[in-house]
Amino acid sequence: MTLSADLKKINFQNFSYEKFYFYASIIFAFTMPISRAAISAFIILFPLVWLIEGDFKRKFDEIKNQKILLIFLIFYAFIALSALLSDNTKTALKFFRLYAYWFTLIVLATSLKKEWIKHIITAFLCGMVVSEMIAYGIFFGLWEYGVGNKINPSPFMFHIDYSVYLAFTSILLFSRIISKDYDVKSKIFMGIFFLSTTGNLFLQTGRTGQVAYIAAIFVMFLLHYRFSFKSIASALLSLIIIYSLAYNFSSSFKIRVNVTKNEIAQITSGNLNTSWGTRLAFWVSTYEILKVHPIFGIDLGDFEEETAEILKLDKFKNYQAYLKEFMSSNHYHNQFLMLAVQMGLIGLGFAILLYYLVLRLALKTEAGEYQNIFVLFWVVYFIGSFADPLWNKQFTSIIWILLVSCMIAYNKKKQNEI
Repeated sequence: MTLSADLKKINFQNFSYEKFYFYASIIFAFTMPISRAAISAFIILFPLVWLIEGDFKRKFDEIKNQKILLIFLIFYAFIALSALLSDNTKTALKFFRLYAYWFTLIVLATSLKKEWIKHIITAFLCGMVVSEMIAYGIFFGLWEYGVGNKINPSPFMFHIDYSVYLAFTSILLFSRIISKDYDVKSKIFMGIFFLSTTGNLFLQTGRTGQVAYIAAIFVMFLLHYRFSFKSIASALLSLIIIYSLAYNFSSSFKIRVNVTKNEIAQITSGNLNTSWGTRLAFWVSTYEILKVHPIFGIDLGDFEEETAEILKLDKFKNYQAYLKEFMSSNHYHNQFLMLAVQMGLIGLGFAILLYYLVLRLALKTEAGEYQNIFVLFWVVYFIGSFADPLWNKQFTSIIWILLVSCMIAYNKKKQNEI
């Protein structure tokens, strides 16, 4: 008798695993935007219950039938090897642990049901409502909470991460408002929530979500109206209205726009000692590292030390001391560059393949609201990954895990029938 069977016989005779996954996934989705502790608890709880449940033949069959999960398992084996070869064990273990979160994706992908997704999305939106109420309270000086402040009213997570959450929530609501699936009363409520979320997005100083939101609006109208004059005109008009209002009513957004214009001007004159310039400098250092370590990279935990060595080259002599210090003590502010440096072209190839497979899965979802949600999430996340390594941060990695597992669960029956 197996260990899982013994445990079920002793402690779980009347335990409904289906009910557990249903209620736990809803609580998980609700707490995801507002609690690191809850995320950590569920990351342990989900795989533990999954192992106790057993039923491994069905689960392994589902994993074998899903390319995304198979590719991840191969990818994680490569990550483990890269971690073992790293000299900086502490940093390597940090990334190894964050990628281990993806095993929750396997658990949810093999446990969630298609009909639960509506409730999961609703629970996530309710969590965002709570997050925004606290954020606006911080902005208006009603209270202090968590890591937020008046300049960055992001109570639970770093402002860049929060901008990704807000951009996805806003475009999800926008898509529902222009759809024909909801009545006027529902659209009024969603419209109020949309205004709140979009306003919050532009109160943040995180430009990642604000930039990704531009692409998401274009894609949203294309999904609803296909490629037509109506879709292009509607997207342009929406962008003009939203970003004009943001520029005129949000001082933080106005400041960031002006700073961005100034930084671009400095970049064109050869000065990379700015926020956007630093991101460009990371592209240059990545190129130099790949020239020496093209296939396997420099291993999972050694990118800071290798960057410090690369910056000693003559071509970087004009970089200010601050810029060099920042680049050699931080991640690469880009998911693709991060993987290229750590695991070479092989790691970059895995990233491109996984993003492609997720997009293909989103597009294969039957046309309608869920296809819109999945595709728009992918757009926000993909664009955001060029500004930050979203897979390597707790809040942004977990929203990827939840939404991708929902995509797999939604399309599971169709794949099994095929």
